[in-house]
Amino acid sequence: MSELTNFPPDALLRASLEVALAPVVGPLVLAVSGGRDSMVLLQAMARWAPERIAAVATFDHGTGRYATDASSLVAAESRRLGLTVVRERSRTPGHSEAAWRTARWDFLGRIARAFKAQVVTAHTRDDQLETVVMRIMRGAGARGLAALAAPSRVVRPWLGVSRAELARWATLETVAYLEDPMNVSRAFLRGRVRHELLPALETATPGFSDQILAIADQAAVWRREVEQYVDAFGLVVSASRERASCPAVALESTSCDGRAVLWPAVCARAGVTLNAKGTRELVKFTTAGRRGSSIRVSGGAIVLRRGAAAGEPAGDQFEVRRVPTPRRRDGAPAWAGVSETVPPRFGGFRWRRLLTAPTPDAHSEPDLWTMGFSRGEQVALRVWTAGDRIRTVGAPAGRRVTRYFSEAHVPALDRPSWPVVLVDNEPVWVPGVCRSLAAPSRPGRSELIWYRCEPEFD
Repeated sequence: MSELTNFPPDALLRASLEVALAPVVGPLVLAVSGGRDSMVLLQAMARWAPERIAAVATFDHGTGRYATDASSLVAAESRRLGLTVVRERSRTPGHSEAAWRTARWDFLGRIARAFKAQVVTAHTRDDQLETVVMRIMRGAGARGLAALAAPSRVVRPWLGVSRAELARWATLETVAYLEDPMNVSRAFLRGRVRHELLPALETATPGFSDQILAIADQAAVWRREVEQYVDAFGLVVSASRERASCPAVALESTSCDGRAVLWPAVCARAGVTLNAKGTRELVKFTTAGRRGSSIRVSGGAIVLRRGAAAGEPAGDQFEVRRVPTPRRRDGAPAWAGVSETVPPRFGGFRWRRLLTAPTPDAHSEPDLWTMGFSRGEQVALRVWTAGDRIRTVGAPAGRRVTRYFSEAHVPALDRPSWPVVLVDNEPVWVPGVCRSLAAPSRPGRSELIWYRCEPEFD
């Protein structure tokens, strides 16, 4: 991935986009932060591949003025280009690189699922170099050293392009962007690697950066070969990408070293990243586990040994199930008050008071995103709890909300933060999912106070 400085900026960036997008089928969601590299991505995609863009996604981490201004810039520029923009602001600002990364990718994952699209990021050659060096410092193995070049559903067209080349194009095209103050900060590890460690290593060993990137390329090739081998022995991944299964014999028939290579690849298909301890435990479980046994491993996964299901090859199967990190919820309301004072935002949802009552339409399905409350009524909001039940027309005795989630195709990872509305301590409304028999809303009743609740995507 040597730096390409002999090409005109237009030719280099357009060629990089064409190569990266050629094998990708379907729509794309652009992850744009407002910084220079991602704003170049936005402008380049809008110029050379606008038909591929499903939406532009921008996330305000809630860390201060810069984060909000950058998100606003992305939204304004996307709309100027005629593109759909999805904007969200974190309600609980993180205080570490890991927390910011987790929140950002959670957001991008939700938007990609909503548009049935793949995410495109603006990671550059320099980002790859920094990431590989940081992983070396943490003792990563061959799998980890592939870093951003590893096989992934994330599309990274700038991975072979340096920041300097993107800066040159941004200047020529007068691309609007905001400079992130964290780019010059030494407060976090990446900043120290960028501004102190890498310049020192390059001075001490000229060509160090190219050598490290070559190692990463070799690791990425090796990792692709492992992925191809895993596919060949019959790996099956669920549509939700939260489960993966494979014939037990495929892992039993190889050595302990082979299992240590294959298990991380199998688990990764279910969205689970194994650490060294988890890998060692699964290597032992391969032969020690009996049908019906299971093991919980680091990375948020349960691995079980089971018999073959219908349509699977005969013989035992190993199944990896990703388990979301449990969140403490005691069921107590997170907000309570009268109907006139419902907050404009709760969690990742926006609550908008309607000026007029919605007009019923006899030919359309009920709008589960709106509901009316009596004036002065005591209302409480909290997130969904696993035992919640709600009385509906179809289930007057009560039915678990989780079943309505399934029918509404709400992803399991989104459910822990989904709001539930209570009146007199009884769940009466799960926005977009179901309303209770006890819900006071009736279309056309203007005396009620009407709200529309929807995910805060804009």
